[in-house]
Parts: sequence; structure tokens; C-alpha cells
Amino acid sequence: MRFDIIGDEYRILLVDDHKLIMEGIRSLLAPYAHLRVVGMAQHGGDAVALAASLNPELLILDLHMPVMNGIDVGYAVREILPHVRILIYTGHEDQRCLPELIELGITGHVRKSEEPGVLLRGIEEVRQGRPFLTFPDPRGRMAKLLQQSLVHEDSFHDLNTLSPREKEIFRLLADGKSIRSIADTLFISRKTVETHKYNLLTKLRLESVGDLIKLAIRYGLVKV
Repeated sequence: MRFDIIGDEYRILLVDDHKLIMEGIRSLLAPYAHLRVVGMAQHGGDAVALAASLNPELLILDLHMPVMNGIDVGYAVREILPHVRILIYTGHEDQRCLPELIELGITGHVRKSEEPGVLLRGIEEVRQGRPFLTFPDPRGRMAKLLQQSLVHEDSFHDLNTLSPREKEIFRLLADGKSIRSIADTLFISRKTVETHKYNLLTKLRLESVGDLIKLAIRYGLVKV
């Protein structure tokens, strides 16, 4: 199930095999204009397909679902959207799976037994790039691992490594301009543009211009 996307709101995809849970989350977020539920999926395959088409910034994900569990869904979505943030929302109280979830690269973990306001706070913390964990963590070990994961994520594609010309070409490529159009606009050769494109992809560790566009959307450099 998908919904229309409006403006620059923070796009959230809900994945849970219980529709009432997702409707409850959607109602919880309804008063907050900046938090937009763009889709809901009850099965892993639907979740992956919706993630590919909707490009959410946050995945709120249950762990226990039929056919495809939450961890498998997380990995599958990450294959398509490497920088989507994942907040686990689960009724599972066993902490033994936390190391595996951290390896997946989750940003937050909220138990369904918590008050709804805790989930809302967790979403805001994750949205602002801070880890959130409701499990007891007296030594802060798990929170530290989550923070390290976030630091690695943010440094993996560091736009500050780009030169002014590379940033200019980055924006033009992300805006859908062709090599020829960029060359004509900047009064440089197509070969020079191709070289800059290669350097961009290398520095940002991207595979294609499509990946570059996704990164530009994430940083708000282009509109969707």
C-alpha cells in the first residue's frame, strides 16, 4: 500500500505483518507534517518493492513476519537504498539479536511494549542522526556501536571531499543533465566532464549516476 508523497517531508515506510499496528503508527504521526508515512507493507516482498519505488528515508520495521523476517527485509532494502535508516519496532524482548541488528546497520530499536510517545521520540532521534535504543544498556555499549555505525555511514560519502567544480557537476548530473549539456553550460569539453564524473563516482564510492541522484536526494540537493 502506497500513499502520495508531498514536498520535502521525511519519508517513512512501515513494515509489519499486523496492519492495525501500522495504522496506529500512521495515526501517531499524522499531527506532524514533517513525518510522512509514504507506504505500508505486510510482507517482505512488498516492502522491498515499495522501498525501490518510494525511496523512503526511514524504514520502521518489525522483526517477526512470515516468509521473510525483518532482518532479511532490512538487508534486501539496503541493497537498493544503502543509506535508508532503519528503526526496529518489535514485540520481541530478547536482546540476543541486537548484535546482528547492529551489523545490519540499524539506527534505532523500540519495543512495542513502550508507550507510543517513545516511538515518536525514537523516530525524531533517528531522523536527526542520533541512535535510539529502548533496551537497558547500562554501559552504553550498544548505543556506542550504533553511533559508530552512523558516523561510518555519514563519512562514507563525504561531499566535503569534492572540489567546487566537482560539486557543480554533481548537482548538474543529479538534476538529470547530459554530459553534452553540462559541457555546453560550463564551456568545457565532454572529455573533461567525463573525467569529473569518474572522479565523483570514485570519491563518493558510487557505482552509477543513478546512485549519485539517490545521494543528492538524501542531502536535499534535488527535489523529488
